Amino acid sequence: MPTQENNQIGFLVNDLTASHLAFSLIKNLNEYETNSDTVLFFENISSSIIKPNFPTMAINEIWNFEGALVSTDMNTTLTLKKCFTPKKKMFYVWDLEWMRNSMGQTKNFENTIEAFSDETIELVARSKDHAKAIENLSNRKINHIVENFNIEKLMRIANE
Repeated sequence: MPTQENNQIGFLVNDLTASHLAFSLIKNLNEYETNSDTVLFFENISSSIIKPNFPTMAINEIWNFEGALVSTDMNTTLTLKKCFTPKKKMFYVWDLEWMRNSMGQTKNFENTIEAFSDETIELVARSKDHAKAIENLSNRKINHIVENFNIEKLMRIANE
């Protein structure tokens, strides 16, 4: 049986407020059989859409986390890029947020390219359509498609 260290997985989110991302992630983590191996790290403190049955911590706690880390948006991915301790880094692209950028937002374009170009971070798409859009943006192959935060699939990818 693998050790707890090998099975740990942390998710990085902006906040835990009412959103489809927060609801889906917390619901699936609550239903995951061994949620003691999971931690949810948040950037902005807020009340949670539903009660998590697993640890939640401020994002500044990731510096000592040695399991796999999964970012969920471009901002948390930029934070993930700076981490040296995780055994694996993954960007679960929940939303195609770069498509909403307005004209003239050079900084957002630079952040988008920076978030998607780091090859030490494995890109994971939410659907086949998302995978195509991500591949067109990043010029990187998407090897995994995981629908709606399927924790078992994400754990398998994290432990490959």
